[in-house]
Amino acid sequence: MINRIEKTLDKQRDIRFDILKTIALVCIIFAHVGPENNILFDIRRFDVPLMVIASGTLYYYSANNKKISFWNYLQKRLPRLIAPVWLFFTFFFISADLIFLLLAKPYPFSSSEIIETFLFLKGIGYVWIIRVFTLVAIFANPLLKLYKLSKSENKFLALLFLIYLGYEILFLKIGHFHLHSQIIIQLIDDYLFYLIPYGCLFGLGIALPQLRLKKILFISGIFLTIFLLLAGFYYRSRGHFISTQDFKYPPRMYFVSYGIFMSLFAFCAVDRICYKYNLSNNNHVLIRGIIFISSSSLWIYLWHIFFVYYWQTMVVYLPKFASHFLIAFSVVTVGAIAVTYLQKKIVSGIIRKTRYGQNYSNVLSMLLLK
Repeated sequence: MINRIEKTLDKQRDIRFDILKTIALVCIIFAHVGPENNILFDIRRFDVPLMVIASGTLYYYSANNKKISFWNYLQKRLPRLIAPVWLFFTFFFISADLIFLLLAKPYPFSSSEIIETFLFLKGIGYVWIIRVFTLVAIFANPLLKLYKLSKSENKFLALLFLIYLGYEILFLKIGHFHLHSQIIIQLIDDYLFYLIPYGCLFGLGIALPQLRLKKILFISGIFLTIFLLLAGFYYRSRGHFISTQDFKYPPRMYFVSYGIFMSLFAFCAVDRICYKYNLSNNNHVLIRGIIFISSSSLWIYLWHIFFVYYWQTMVVYLPKFASHFLIAFSVVTVGAIAVTYLQKKIVSGIIRKTRYGQNYSNVLSMLLLK
């Protein structure tokens, strides 16, 4: 049987992937606020793989029946992804100058940190995910074409697996190539070694809507087995449990296998809940909230950086209880969602009610409403 609510979707929104994107986003925010020695910190490490897989499915829904050239897609997609991020960080670094002036503290960011942040490298942190989604966006169109050329999900998934194995072999052998160019090494480490594994996860998302639940569970079981075997191997060789965090930058099989298993497990659980409670046809306020979070995930992620950074800066001036994880998590999450909601509401009003907004609606929508 094909995914149980697939037949009911038609032109409706697939609420399953709004829920999955929301779960992934909340887990990512948790990672930036929560205590690292908490077991939940290890469990939630499927967040970025889940976000990439869900994005692959949503791209499939939006582009499958359209004829979009590679260059036309890039001209539309990359500005919608990169421009809002650059706008946010321009605001972030300028506002930091004023905030730290008021706090009578020196400006905390160096020129190299600012440049790296705008290039989605190390910078101030938090931006490597933007780099991943930019790389995946560049190759989304070729991946969809490869999926169509494969003419079956089994062939496509097998091809993705072979591509991924090639990446693992390249990772292990790269040291034998004696590369002397630091630029080439940097490009490989920061771009190629992120593009291939996350591109494969994006491809898995493209195929996911057409897979039967039994096959999804089977694939999930395979990657659970791989993860457990690797966990056992690392435990035996090192004498203690090894966190998947050690294999995340860049992603390796230990991290990726856990991410795929948990992501597919989450999909099956969400699919069952949606089918049982008919959430696809539910207009409950909670469902509308989930759809808002999912469709606003980029700006919520950006604003959470602002709240994480300044909460950590200001918490020393607050009562001791304010440093508790639940309070910090609530402030960052609710704050990021609330500011994004106000931003969209205000900008939408400007577009509807003013001549300026109507004249520049495309630019305003691209920068502030995605």
